[in-house]
Amino acid sequence: MYLIVGDTDKDCNFNVLAEVTWADKPIYEETAIKYVKSSQLTIPKSIADIIDGYCKHNFTADRLIMMAYRDYQEFNDWIIKDWVKNDNIARAYLAGKALGVDLVKVDEG
Repeated sequence: MYLIVGDTDKDCNFNVLAEVTWADKPIYEETAIKYVKSSQLTIPKSIADIIDGYCKHNFTADRLIMMAYRDYQEFNDWIIKDWVKNDNIARAYLAGKALGVDLVKVDEG
């Protein structure tokens, strides 16, 4: 994912950008456009499926994560590896779904 931020002749101030565009790959390389590679959070598809299974009940993110933690060994193993990181990724995944944006990429592998 690339953030297209404008003319490379000027210092870019992200706080005053009027327009920001996202693209899957660089475009218009012949023009003076600066590309910044953004990081992408990922979550295994199996974990996303577990979380999605609970979303139909319309619980809060905390409750969904705790229910999945209790009921699914695979989710338990995944989240326990690095509790802070994976718990936050699970919350970001749920937040993205609620907002209708792709904050966390679901990894098929």
